[in-house]
Amino acid sequence: MQESKRKLLNLLFGQKCEQIAAKYLERKGYVIVVRNFRYKGGEIDIIAKKGSKLSFVEVKGRKVLSFGSAKEAVNYKKQERIKEGAKLFILKNNLDENSFDISFDVISIENNSIEWVENAFT
Repeated sequence: MQESKRKLLNLLFGQKCEQIAAKYLERKGYVIVVRNFRYKGGEIDIIAKKGSKLSFVEVKGRKVLSFGSAKEAVNYKKQERIKEGAKLFILKNNLDENSFDISFDVISIENNSIEWVENAFT
């Protein structure tokens, strides 16, 4: 398969996983604040709110598990980038971080199942 075609298929798969995760969160009573919040150095897939809880969600999908589970892909370096992005989002939107319970979550989609790990890291 051509490299560009493989990249496009991976991009489309990632977008589909993010859409599934967003709908899943909405069914749980969350409001999606923003999807694909981009900043220098990274992106936060979903930022969602429910009551006073503000969740920064990394979505990982896997078609096969030969490279490990989806949630295992959110390593320390990725966690640090997400936390930095969360700080930037809060500053950019003039939010008082003390007025929210902030959560860093991971939603993994693999083998047609969803696993939501709330407070996956701090």
